[in-house]
Amino acid sequence: MQQAFSQLEIKESILNPAEWAAVDDDTPLPLQQHPTYGDAVANFGSTARQLTIRDNDKTIALALIIKRKFFGVIRFSTIFRGPAWCQPGLTTDQKLDVYRAIHSRFSRWKWDFLASLPELSDTPEYINGLNKTGLTRVMTGFSTAWIDLRPNEETLRKQLKGKWRNQLVKAEKAEVTESLKISFGGKKAHQYSWLLEKEIEQRDNRRYQATPLGIVPAFEAAITPKSQSGILSTTALHGRRKVAGGLFLLHGNSATYHIGWAGDDGRALNAQNRVLWETMLELKKRGIKFLDLGGLNTADLGGIARFKLGTGAEPLTLAGTFV
Repeated sequence: MQQAFSQLEIKESILNPAEWAAVDDDTPLPLQQHPTYGDAVANFGSTARQLTIRDNDKTIALALIIKRKFFGVIRFSTIFRGPAWCQPGLTTDQKLDVYRAIHSRFSRWKWDFLASLPELSDTPEYINGLNKTGLTRVMTGFSTAWIDLRPNEETLRKQLKGKWRNQLVKAEKAEVTESLKISFGGKKAHQYSWLLEKEIEQRDNRRYQATPLGIVPAFEAAITPKSQSGILSTTALHGRRKVAGGLFLLHGNSATYHIGWAGDDGRALNAQNRVLWETMLELKKRGIKFLDLGGLNTADLGGIARFKLGTGAEPLTLAGTFV
C-alpha cells in the first residue's frame, strides 16, 4: 500500500527535456505535457515552465505549466492534462496531494491564478476529491480516447469493432484492385502541408474550431535530436492522387492523432481506415506505446467520433477544469 507523502517540494524551472525521461514509461503522456509542445506554444506569446514535484528526494511528477500575463499585473497559468506521473501505482489520495501542493503556490488575492485540467477521469471519486482539496470546477472536461499500442498486431486487430474491421479489409483489398497505397512521411514540411490545407477547408465547411494549425510548424521547429518528439504523416494514394491522410504528433512514449482527412474517393475506398490502422503499426515500430485519438465531439462531429471509437479504444471524459 502506498504511504502518504511526508513533505512535497515543488521547484519551478525552465524546461529540461532530459528530466522528462523520469516520467513513467507505461503511462500515456499527453501532448500538452511534453517539452516540445511547451517550446512550440512559446511562439504564441506564452511562457512554458516546468514544475518538478519531489518527496524525500524522489521525483513524483513533472508538470508543464503555461504562463501568461495580462495588463502587467494579472498572472494566469494553466496546466493542461498534467502533471505527468513519474511513479507508477499512485493512489487517488497521493495524486490529490500533488494537486493541492501545486495550487497552494498560487493566490487569487495576489492576482496569480492557476487553472488545471487534470488527466483524471470524470468520476465522483476524483471530482469530490478535488473539491475537498479546496479546488472548484469551473468547466466540465472534454472526451478523448487512448489506444494502447503495446499488444501485438493480432490482438490490436481483434479489438477493432466489426464494422470498422470490415471496412479495413475492403481498403486492404483495394491495394490490389484499386492501386490504393499507403505512404509515410513527416520529416519535411511539404510531405504534410497539403493536410494542413485540407484541414482549413474542413473547418470552414463544418464550422468547428480546434487547436490552431500554427502549432504544427511551431512543433516542428521545436524538435531536436534529443527531444523524443517528431511528426508522422500518413498518405493514402489512389494512383498518384492523395485521397486520404492523417497527421500525427509524436511526443515521448505517445502520439496524438492531430488531423485526419478523406476525400470522396477515399471514403468510397475506406482509405482512412487503412491510414489509421497502418499508422498504429508504424508507431509500434517506432517504439510508441500509446495513441491519443484526440477530442470526441459526439454532438457536432458524431461520424468522426464513431470512426475513432471503431478502433476499440475506450472513451475517456476528463474531470474538468479546476481553479
